[in-house]
Amino acid sequence: MGTGVIIRECISYSVDFDSLDNGSAIEIDEPLKTLLCETGSVGTCNGLLCVFNMMGDMFLWNPATKKCRKLPTAPADFRSVFNFSWSSLSGFGFDVVNDDYKVLRILRPDDPFLSGSKVVVYSLKTNSWKRLQDIPVQYQLNASWGNYLGGALHWIMVKTRDVESFFPSILAFDLGVENCREIPMPHKNGKEMSLVIFEESLCVLEFHLDIHVDVWVMTDYGVENSWCKLFSVEQPKVSESCMTFKPLAYSKSQRDVLVQVNTEKLIWYNLEKKEVRTVKIANIPDVFDVEVFTESLVSLDYNSSTDGKQAQKQPKQKNKQQKMKERDNYLSKGFKLVL
Repeated sequence: MGTGVIIRECISYSVDFDSLDNGSAIEIDEPLKTLLCETGSVGTCNGLLCVFNMMGDMFLWNPATKKCRKLPTAPADFRSVFNFSWSSLSGFGFDVVNDDYKVLRILRPDDPFLSGSKVVVYSLKTNSWKRLQDIPVQYQLNASWGNYLGGALHWIMVKTRDVESFFPSILAFDLGVENCREIPMPHKNGKEMSLVIFEESLCVLEFHLDIHVDVWVMTDYGVENSWCKLFSVEQPKVSESCMTFKPLAYSKSQRDVLVQVNTEKLIWYNLEKKEVRTVKIANIPDVFDVEVFTESLVSLDYNSSTDGKQAQKQPKQKNKQQKMKERDNYLSKGFKLVL
């Protein structure tokens, strides 16, 4: 099974990792072309992708087996409040407690003082949705898609009724016990921030106007003082207008980081020379979405006794030598781009 990144627009393609700078995108034969043109990705976990179309339909898809499964519609009382005064958020991941894959949907009121956010969760085991307890009104999530790590989905949030109002923290929704907990951010300075997963760690991107982007990594999950600044990039070197900056993976030498900038290009950022090099791939779309992805044979006709072996373990602290070895293995498995 190969490891790489999924890049989606209307059609999916693949590019071998070793051919990033001179390769050509190859179209993947997938079963979702007619259903999923103009779609978005909710997330990826253990070789499965959760995607949705413009009609609001959601699907689980395994690119390795070319199988897909349409999710049933959400409960009627949940759909009834979906209108222009509510925003929809979603996340996909593995429940390590119950050996199950789950999709979380959250309806957030646009008026933060209106009510709490309504929550439903889909279980692949039962092929059904259920309502959960509302997220309290003071928790306001600021991103559409949850970042999956170690059995939980993560969003940056602000507490609108807190004394330290509008200073962000991270809301972690545990898919096993189906409740929320709070994880501290690197610091509270009011800068614009976004959250991604990088090298199996929480990663916060801190934007300083059009000057530079700081990349922070939590080396010990949940421990506040384990945040460390991995590197900093001058924005003009990356793009005239850097709206998004998403680190994806290290190179084999660990001297470069593969980064998606906005929704329009991939770059290599050299950590030693602080230089940027654009990744040139033939036939890629002008606008695309990127997900780190590892192929697997996980079945969508889910049976926990067989598929549970694919489960991810809770994140734990690893020493530098272990991480270096994992990165070497990670990029030697046939790392691919899927567009």
